[in-house]
Amino acid sequence: MSDNFQNAVAIIAKQEEKFIKLVESSKTDVMFKNELLYASQAMMNNDYLCKCATSNPLSLRNAFSQVAAYGLTLNQSRQLAYLVPRDGQVVLDVSWRGMVKVAVNDAAIRDCIVELVYSKDKFEYRGKRQSPIHTFNPFDKKADRGEFVGCYVEASLPDGRVHVEAVTADEICAARDASELWKRKKKGPWVDFEDSMRKKSAIKIARKYWPQTGSKLDGVIQYLNTDAGEGFSTNDVPVEVVERFMGSAEVVEPEPLPTSNQADQHLEPTLQPEQTAKPGVAEPAQADDVIEGEVVRDGSQVPPPADLSDKVIKKVAEVVRRARDAKSWEPALEYVSTWPVEARNYAVTQLKSAQYAAHSQGD
Repeated sequence: MSDNFQNAVAIIAKQEEKFIKLVESSKTDVMFKNELLYASQAMMNNDYLCKCATSNPLSLRNAFSQVAAYGLTLNQSRQLAYLVPRDGQVVLDVSWRGMVKVAVNDAAIRDCIVELVYSKDKFEYRGKRQSPIHTFNPFDKKADRGEFVGCYVEASLPDGRVHVEAVTADEICAARDASELWKRKKKGPWVDFEDSMRKKSAIKIARKYWPQTGSKLDGVIQYLNTDAGEGFSTNDVPVEVVERFMGSAEVVEPEPLPTSNQADQHLEPTLQPEQTAKPGVAEPAQADDVIEGEVVRDGSQVPPPADLSDKVIKKVAEVVRRARDAKSWEPALEYVSTWPVEARNYAVTQLKSAQYAAHSQGD
């Protein structure tokens, strides 16, 4: 066995105490010794993975910690999550099956069906509260089923109802084109595992419309979008793509504020009725304080860009409110850092303004 392999296994072995504490705090049932064995098996026949692990041990520790935090397993027969090398570091690649398991464990849903639809399939959409009619021969070659037209996610909700979200091929391609990994290199999982990535993108969109979404699934998606490079790049991305990932409801649904990977807890503030009536903007800073290149004068507000939609403005107002209530400004700034340029700049301005106002009041 190579030195890289032995060193990589040693890095994980030293994390046992922290891993067990994370399992306890996250209330998952993952066994350290089992996952150490599965991780060793993954690295045993992958020299490049071992090299990435030893050259970037922090990424290996971070990836392995996600297993404990979200109740996943590296057992390859379960096909839930994998340690993979990506851009010189180790990431935990959570499969679409892993995302469903996390959502079920989090009591957001009872079960979930995720199916790709092709042009020669027989497909009848019957609304969000009825299962669609989807008929095809599962033994046909993919090429014989025609062009890819979309994906639907049928979730069984905790109250027994069904929720069906249909995601078009254009929306999935837009999500792919907006990801940092695809924009930079046109390779990676979108090339090697295209169907799985299509399903993962559909789940990311669909979960925004579920009545309940657990903090663990949000955490998994946050990790995949940032550390794993599946999220939006910092270049210009159409706002409508972000809106679809946010959800299209007129009233912003309560959801945990995404935090950094080091955060131990997710915030779950409750949205008050009066706060849904008007999207509003963050409290302005005091007179003549310069924030992100703009002067915010006392009693005034920074107007949003003319072409910024109401949905994005509402989302910004909600992020600002949660950051102010929880006094968590840095995680909020990190969250909006991957938004399209105009939306990001507006959100940063509002967050900085609200942060200054809070500090001025001694909060």
